[in-house]
Amino acid sequence: MIAKLVFIVLLLAVVLYAWREYRHAPVVGLLSMAAALAGLYFVLVPGHATWLAAWAGIGRGVDLVIYVWVAISLIALLNLHLKGRAQMELITVLARAVALQSATRMQGRPVPGRSARPWATAAGRGAPGKAAASRPSRRGAGTGQ
Repeated sequence: MIAKLVFIVLLLAVVLYAWREYRHAPVVGLLSMAAALAGLYFVLVPGHATWLAAWAGIGRGVDLVIYVWVAISLIALLNLHLKGRAQMELITVLARAVALQSATRMQGRPVPGRSARPWATAAGRGAPGKAAASRPSRRGAGTGQ
């Protein structure tokens, strides 16, 4: 009798959860509600679970309940796996978009770690001044200007 009372309370909590979840995910809410109500029915009238199991070709009602629970658990696990994969693909697409957007913004700006003057060397040679005069100007390069 105590186990029956515990199962009734737990299944009523699932019914309440399914009712609240219905607004966010109608399919999950309806399936949870149906499973919890069927569980409540079989807890209150266990003879009907045995009759249904015999009709389905399963020996006992408990076996039927366990088989159905395993099937529902596997479906839920598959659903979670597929949702996780979809989220990972979405994260990949978003990361790619952010990387492309930041690369587009950075065009024309100096890259950190590189000199803004590509002609400058590590030893300090090539700084604007006398050495710059010996370099041809880019504006008039090759035109004689």
